[in-house]
Amino acid sequence: MSTSSDDNPSPLAPVRRVITGHTRDGKAIVLRDEVQQPVYWNPEQKNPTYDIHRSTETPARLDEEIVGDGVWPDKVQGTRNIVEPNGSVGRSHDFAPGFVVPMHRTYSLDYGVVMKGEITMILDDGARVVLKEGDIVVQRGTIHEWRNETNEWGRMIFVCLPSEKIVVDGKTQEDGFIDN
Repeated sequence: MSTSSDDNPSPLAPVRRVITGHTRDGKAIVLRDEVQQPVYWNPEQKNPTYDIHRSTETPARLDEEIVGDGVWPDKVQGTRNIVEPNGSVGRSHDFAPGFVVPMHRTYSLDYGVVMKGEITMILDDGARVVLKEGDIVVQRGTIHEWRNETNEWGRMIFVCLPSEKIVVDGKTQEDGFIDN
């Protein structure tokens, strides 16, 4: 993954994340308030992704900044997992006009919210659903692709939770990108 933002072509507003936590006496505080740097999943891709938050265990541990050395570990740094096998991931994706994320499956329960534009979800049975601003999709480990079929940029926010593997008629369904 590349983290260079020098050539970020997205005209959408930068993604700002605000992370709250606790002081040692239990008061609420802001741990981070910052604009996230975009990440590009491969060098030729010009569609920024922003990792917002990541937990590595369930239930999530929410006291890391008040135990041990008193430092909150930002677990989005240096991580390439699309799904955390024992935790959660919050992520924002920008979709350039005409951009396609090919057919794929992850072992995860994903909540996706269209924040800007229109994004088309296509399932492996050919079903097409156009999602508009404010629409929410619950992606339950199915084979799908995302397409921006408009002339405008789009943005979706995802929360990804790990799931059991999908088994159909005793056969475990493969995850990853699907060859057509």
